[in-house]
Amino acid sequence: MISFMWEPLIAAIKKEPEPDITAAMLDSLAEIVDLAEPGQLSGPQVQAAFGALQNILTAAEGRRTQRNKRVAAEDFDEEEEEALAAENEAEEELYDQVGSCLGNFLKVFGDAALPYVEGLMPSIAPLLDKSRPDEERRIALCIIDDMLEHSPAGRTKYLGQLMPVLLDACGSCHSDLRQCAVYGVGVGASLAPEVFKQHAPAALAAVTAIITAPDAKGDDNEMATDNALSALAALIEHHSDVCAADGMVELLVSGLPLKCDAVEAQKVNEWLVKRLEAQDQRLLGPSNKHLPKLVASFVETLGRATDLVEEGVGLRMAGLLNALGSSVPGTLEAAFTIMKDKQKANFQSYMSGQVPK
Repeated sequence: MISFMWEPLIAAIKKEPEPDITAAMLDSLAEIVDLAEPGQLSGPQVQAAFGALQNILTAAEGRRTQRNKRVAAEDFDEEEEEALAAENEAEEELYDQVGSCLGNFLKVFGDAALPYVEGLMPSIAPLLDKSRPDEERRIALCIIDDMLEHSPAGRTKYLGQLMPVLLDACGSCHSDLRQCAVYGVGVGASLAPEVFKQHAPAALAAVTAIITAPDAKGDDNEMATDNALSALAALIEHHSDVCAADGMVELLVSGLPLKCDAVEAQKVNEWLVKRLEAQDQRLLGPSNKHLPKLVASFVETLGRATDLVEEGVGLRMAGLLNALGSSVPGTLEAAFTIMKDKQKANFQSYMSGQVPK
């Protein structure tokens, strides 16, 4: 079935001149790749898809050049500016769909997709330039994140040279760009610790700046902050030999619980449970000073059912609360009191050994 759809779709993508229609076609292509097993697409089929993606990127850059010329023209007016804004939006959607396709190829094929992605890098790398719109830079960073996460060979080959790019973007005022950058930092810290280690102190500084910003928990910034907290957990786990663990743990605990990015929340909560099950004194702190905040965070997390914690991890978290809650009298009860009725029911289900429905 995939082969039946593949060739006509690739042919149609190559012929389509309109960016918005092309973007819709790429959305379908990304879905097909996501459903494919590695053996279902042959080398020539994958090569044809990347050829189409190269054509798209080349055409998009050509249109960008023409738009820049229009801006510089003497007769550029308000009406032309509105038309240009609409065209830029369509181009960003197109780039976003190219990124989705590349991400899915990397997720499904891993290192086997790396040579094809490398072939497109001369067209993707310019999107990282600071003169480009923040949304285009974000898309390029998402592609980098996917390569670092899903291609071990790509991590080994490129992480060192990409770290300065990621760390610089961690300081962006654009929250989505900042989120993508610090996500990549977390990937590098956890999946390629030896390559990453020389960058750990700089990464800690970048992560700390995100977490401690006055508006870190604001609606526009909380996603980036959750990703920074997740990256901080990776630094604690893998790089306490070059970064002071006590300060990192204090910063992490102060930012709990993660509530905006469910994927990162589940990741961090599983790590917290593992560390507490191991009675990790780094996490508990001197004289168990972090335990009250950890207990309160766990209560709030369990009140969200399976939004922020996987079922099995939630049950283990409840077991820890049953074991540790009495060590901090009143903390669990105070956190429970301020919850809404549904959250209380979710929490009570976990504490009785049942996963909330």
